[in-house]
Amino acid sequence: MSEVYFIRFAKDTRNILRHVRELLELTKFKDCLREGELVAIKLHFGERGNIRHTRPQVIKAIVDYIKETGALPFLTDTTTLYAGYRRNAVEYLETAAINGFTLGNTGAPIIIADGLLGRDYREVKTPGEMGSVAVASAIAEADAMVVVSHFKFHISFGFGGALKNLAMGCCARKTKFDMHAVAKPEVLKDKCVGCGLCAKHCVWSAISVIDGKAEINYDKCVGCGDCVAICRYGAVRMPWGGGSHVEKMLKRAAEAVYGVLKTFEENKVLYINLLAEITRLCDCATSLEPPIVVDLGILASYDPVAIDQASIDLVNSAPGYLFKEDGSIEAIEPGVNKISLLFPQVKYWILLEEAEKLGVGKREYELICLR
Repeated sequence: MSEVYFIRFAKDTRNILRHVRELLELTKFKDCLREGELVAIKLHFGERGNIRHTRPQVIKAIVDYIKETGALPFLTDTTTLYAGYRRNAVEYLETAAINGFTLGNTGAPIIIADGLLGRDYREVKTPGEMGSVAVASAIAEADAMVVVSHFKFHISFGFGGALKNLAMGCCARKTKFDMHAVAKPEVLKDKCVGCGLCAKHCVWSAISVIDGKAEINYDKCVGCGDCVAICRYGAVRMPWGGGSHVEKMLKRAAEAVYGVLKTFEENKVLYINLLAEITRLCDCATSLEPPIVVDLGILASYDPVAIDQASIDLVNSAPGYLFKEDGSIEAIEPGVNKISLLFPQVKYWILLEEAEKLGVGKREYELICLR
């Protein structure tokens, strides 16, 4: 079984920076690093306006630890397919700075891994349906990596943790296209008010408003899902139900994980999952919707499958809250599968199963509680 270290948040838990350091010491990650090695710290800097992303102070604790080995850490992420403030390196660097990620605050520079426009990558052969993966250059060329994930729920993956951080977060646009292309959004005509917001924000010019309703040109649509996120009326959705779209995407995501990790030697990638401010939507959103479960703690492991499985199990074992559209709040009892409750059509476990089949990690784990 893979080891997963866990520091539980409790009444007497003090100073998250000290606990991050404690986790790093227990993993003995220093023993895996050599002086002068380039170490990517892969994280999500948060969309502009998001307040749930990982705090810069946590990242600084990781940077300081790595620097003690003489290695050279840098912070990194990749550009997005959808509109927003992370679709090119210039806007993304501005967004990172607005959210508090600067050289002065963290002690490490930021490098957008797939370049100015998401076109810088190294092609890696993979055994799945895609056949190859476009791993972002700065990640493929790094000697080691720490993958820091703010664990939360996700509208298409079910959950966002270490595996999604690797699959979507470490690949250039070419592979992002391949993963998203298995499903494309549809307009619910009875809900569409013809406001044109989706058309305005579609960077692929795939949406038009015709006779007061949005129309999608599927020859241009790449399936990025930006229109789903931007619609204020719930009039655009991904057609997961009853189809194999999500299954294909999750299998391709597992293949992408395999490709990314193929660029690193064994024990050169460490995973940290933060189980705090766990929201229904990912850090790409700017929603102020409250967290669904209480803050639980921090996990660390060398196994991305094990750490995500442990994160899911801990979230499901905790009490939670369901915020309904009418403003009411419903309690969620411990033991309820919260991913299935929120996104019943998403077979999230496929990502875990496929990653395990590809030898990325194991779903069976030993949880080592430090507090």
